[in-house]
Amino acid sequence: MEKAAVGEHSISMMNRAVMALSGVTDVSEFSDVKVMLKTTMGDLCIKGKKLSINQLNTENGTLDVRGEIHSMQYTTGSRDGFFAGLFK
Repeated sequence: MEKAAVGEHSISMMNRAVMALSGVTDVSEFSDVKVMLKTTMGDLCIKGKKLSINQLNTENGTLDVRGEIHSMQYTTGSRDGFFAGLFK
């Protein structure tokens, strides 16, 4: 498989139990209920039950997660919006 180009990121999920991701640069936190990872499109938090990482390939940026997937949420770390202007 070719190395993902900078900025490319994709997610494929089957039956809320198997998730394949590309564009993964790092896994910062992992437990059976939460996986925090860095992608080329921002930080991503995956929550669920009995989560496991079946495969992580940092060379091509792929990750496979299995378990009972409840949610996923991107966090960017940028300070946009109302409060951004107050704290400049």
